[in-house]
Amino acid sequence: MRTAIVTGASKGIGKATAEELAFNRYNIALISRHYSELNNVVEELRDKVGKNWGWRRDNEPCFIAYQCDISKKDEVKNRFSEIYDKFGNIDILVNNAGINSRKSLDASNVDKWFDSLEDNLDGFDKEIDINLRGSFICSYIAAGYMLKNERGNIVNISSVKGIEPTTSLGYGASKAGLIKMTKDFARALGPYGIKVNCVSPGFIDCGMTSEISDEKKADYRKKILNGRFGSVGEVAKTVAFLVSDDSNYITGENINVNGGYLMI
Repeated sequence: MRTAIVTGASKGIGKATAEELAFNRYNIALISRHYSELNNVVEELRDKVGKNWGWRRDNEPCFIAYQCDISKKDEVKNRFSEIYDKFGNIDILVNNAGINSRKSLDASNVDKWFDSLEDNLDGFDKEIDINLRGSFICSYIAAGYMLKNERGNIVNISSVKGIEPTTSLGYGASKAGLIKMTKDFARALGPYGIKVNCVSPGFIDCGMTSEISDEKKADYRKKILNGRFGSVGEVAKTVAFLVSDDSNYITGENINVNGGYLMI
């Protein structure tokens, strides 16, 4: 049975991805800084998977929560070592963990421009540290275990904001960096049986979009060909496809899941 690591799995896209992979009969190592929330997700998975599939006890996948700050190299090394020792393999990594500080450039008031530097820089540093550097750390360490078996899948969760201009520079830069890093890892690891791909969601009904005002949501919907925000399940199914054998001839790609938003 294959083993998948999903970071940022306590809610939103990460939680939905863990659930989707669980129904596809993977062992799941769920990672988050929010351990209590993560334990609740593990219990939900055990309940849903058991009731819907009725697997025999000796043939059930295993779901385990691991508390970890992915921006801290030693924590990641220790947790991934524990996961490898527990399951005997690491086949899939989904780099979903991320933050959005909501710090943005505001050039409308020149008097406050310099005063806001420290606040903006703090947000920028945190976004790069977790969204990009943390994903690099996880990818590098997971790849080391995948190379032992000459097979594996890494999927990075980027964003439409890594493609189009945005006022939130740290978030946009970190997500754009993920798309580029996907290609670089794919080139390095491809000859050794490891696929590396990226998914860039558009506006999805989950935690981050809940902070957007209703007026702004309505404006965004007008620009989406499907006329609605996407669901976390739709993103999760895209990830599940990319880590399956059905996508064996796809690597180094960024898949946009945005309802046609970028076509306008």
